[in-house]
Amino acid sequence: METFRKGWNWEEIKEDKWNTPAEEVYYLAHRWKSLNKLRFLDLGCGKGRNSIFFAKEGFKVNAFDISESGILILRERAKEENLDIETSIGDMHSLPYKEESFDAILGYHVIYHTNKEGLQKVISEIRRVLAKDGEIFVTFNSKSAPSYKNPNNIVLEDGTVIKEEGIETGIPHYFVDKEEVLEFMKDFEIINMKYVEEIIPGRGCKYYVLAKKK
Repeated sequence: METFRKGWNWEEIKEDKWNTPAEEVYYLAHRWKSLNKLRFLDLGCGKGRNSIFFAKEGFKVNAFDISESGILILRERAKEENLDIETSIGDMHSLPYKEESFDAILGYHVIYHTNKEGLQKVISEIRRVLAKDGEIFVTFNSKSAPSYKNPNNIVLEDGTVIKEEGIETGIPHYFVDKEEVLEFMKDFEIINMKYVEEIIPGRGCKYYVLAKKK
């Protein structure tokens, strides 16, 4: 399982998009503020583009990632912008939070960085730390994505792919179909679920799921 405990080195990633909030979070912030779901966890925060946004929107933000370099960058930026963001470095398979600590959790392009067994554990941990009627927004890799069939990657027995090139070399990706998404989310009430196929080469295909804890 050590293969599934590797994060990005954010010091090597210079693309400006990682400084800009994901487009989906503008809606989520509006929704969660209107529902008074302000205790927020940015799970797999990277260097904090979405954490910064939610903090500026008035949320009580906890930011969590396995990458020390990402967390250090986020801490420095939060200090510069005088934002109160709690940060933690760790493994998403075992979250360091008490039960029902959060009203809303964002897992944007992160929870699939494991194998099938690991993904089940991560979703279980998300549910554990989510408050009653709390909401999550998570993304899953689709088996329709080109990288799932890329012969340059290593495919493990359960369908987990280990990338062998680029910034994600050595980092696992688990791919699903619609039926698997529904199975993984069986302990949640799905509010909205979308299949997104990006046109730009290399961006992939994903399922976007907004759900509530039952």
